Amino acid sequence: MRNKDAGFSLIEFAIASLAALTMLAAAFTLMNTMFTANGDMGEVMATQQNVRVAMNTIARDITTAGTGLPTSAVAVPNGTNAVPIIRPGMAAFADPDRNIEAPNNAIPILSPGNSDGPMVSGVDTDALTIFSVDQTSPTWNIASIAVFSDRYEVTFTTDVSGGAMQLFAGDVLLFTNFNGSVLGCVTDVSTVTNTLAFFRETDLMGLNQPLAQFGNIDSLKNPGTNPAVFPPTTATRVNIVNYFISVDNAEHPRLIRAVNAQAPQIIAEDIENLQFSFDLFDFDTNAATSNQATTSLPNQIRAVRVSINGRSPERMKNGRYYHFPLASKINVRNSTFRNRYTGS
Repeated sequence: MRNKDAGFSLIEFAIASLAALTMLAAAFTLMNTMFTANGDMGEVMATQQNVRVAMNTIARDITTAGTGLPTSAVAVPNGTNAVPIIRPGMAAFADPDRNIEAPNNAIPILSPGNSDGPMVSGVDTDALTIFSVDQTSPTWNIASIAVFSDRYEVTFTTDVSGGAMQLFAGDVLLFTNFNGSVLGCVTDVSTVTNTLAFFRETDLMGLNQPLAQFGNIDSLKNPGTNPAVFPPTTATRVNIVNYFISVDNAEHPRLIRAVNAQAPQIIAEDIENLQFSFDLFDFDTNAATSNQATTSLPNQIRAVRVSINGRSPERMKNGRYYHFPLASKINVRNSTFRNRYTGS
């Protein structure tokens, strides 16, 4: 008869303990795998979201390139004493190749910047500058323009120091009258006269250039007038938008959207490559070419191919970064006019 006080034998206890430890080890292994997978999935999702935000933002601006611009060319400073205008956000770069190319001395609605961005992981990145009218902009009427060797003083018919008609330092305005269309960059607004704004030669994009022979605000005056007399002139805010990668934080390169001479904005983190190529159509030869790295005739651009590579913010559990590429082709809907924005 079995003793009621008898317990487990040592062997039985050992076997039971081993089984329990085995099950616990399996459970912990499963939990660790789940936590690891969950952490990696967070990196994957963050990377994909960053890249998609970057692509959607660029696509929106490319689609609206040229919107609202006049049918005639918009001139940029040219001739004697003129210097190239600078891509927004790139004033700190010393490389002259980072200027906006302006065929026929007119600003294009799209300005390719092949390898104008910094090198990231051994690869030269691109830039792209997009030009359009700000659809939220009011139209200002100009009361008078005073011309000086280092600035323009523009007096408006309304208060530009506040309210719906307010101007801000860094705004770029499209001035238009019977004599043509040019650009000017607001450097400051008077604190004494609420209708006065200054356009000094020190603007960060080099748009004002009072000493340039042609293509500045001075060129809108009636020929032969001294002091300058301007016909009725209006102004509208425009957006000159530039996309490029910043490596100010080398470990986390960022996609930058710079508008006019305003402070650049960070659109997405951990973007390690940005490339543009272009589909072109030459009306003179009726020839189409696709996927060109750049062009000296931006008026021929009919579509832009955008390629973005993103990287996970942190390394995965295997010690490597997750990389996510995304490419898209975007049609330029305002590019159907033959030489509309090139002055030819």
